[in-house]
Amino acid sequence: MKWSGFLIGALAGAATAAYMAKKRPGMFAWASSAAGNTMTGFSKRAMGAMLSRKFGSDASHDVSPKHSSVSAKESGNAWGQIEMLLNSDPSVKDQVEDIKSEAKTH
Repeated sequence: MKWSGFLIGALAGAATAAYMAKKRPGMFAWASSAAGNTMTGFSKRAMGAMLSRKFGSDASHDVSPKHSSVSAKESGNAWGQIEMLLNSDPSVKDQVEDIKSEAKTH
């Protein structure tokens, strides 16, 4: 792709966004929210894929974010999973211990 085509497309997109924000603010707010949710979904899937490659295929099922209505048992299972991940990498465990010791001094 040529830079000129990229710049023209970027300018056209910015002009369209400015026009939509001025003429139909509700629609612009909805579109920007939808785009943000889409990007969040992409980033969560990418993070899950990265962790599944690092820790094995079973980790990808436990990486999904928990909703606020989780039970105490599910929360305990999540903390157990975090502890297992920390114990699997000694350098990360050392960093966590450093952070915990610094937090106690503040």
